[in-house]
Amino acid sequence: MDDKVKALLERVRGTAGYAADAAADGARAAGRRAGQMVDVAKLNVQLFDLNGEYNDILRQLGRVMVETHRGEVPESNKISRLLARADEQTSKITELKGRISALKQSQSCPACGAPCGREDKFCRQCGGAL
Repeated sequence: MDDKVKALLERVRGTAGYAADAAADGARAAGRRAGQMVDVAKLNVQLFDLNGEYNDILRQLGRVMVETHRGEVPESNKISRLLARADEQTSKITELKGRISALKQSQSCPACGAPCGREDKFCRQCGGAL
């Protein structure tokens, strides 16, 4: 076989190897991204449930306030228990949002809660400093 043909075939083989490595890297990255998306979806379901529970606690607090306004005396410590549960739910919600942001490799604006890029210095929604 001619040396030029051998050299050409060697270059083709090297390029094909490089392309195969690049394709494998792309496939691995896509797999990781798909796994992250599944994890984010699961966390969003948990977040939806926690928000529902939090809203239920707020409704109960509202009911107690209206009953108190009407002159009914709430049972002892009912408001304190409801407020403690609301604080607990808020803490869980904040923790889940942080985990979701980490998986999405983003951050939330402390002022408005809008999602922003990890490297952003200012919120795209409200302009607040991150």
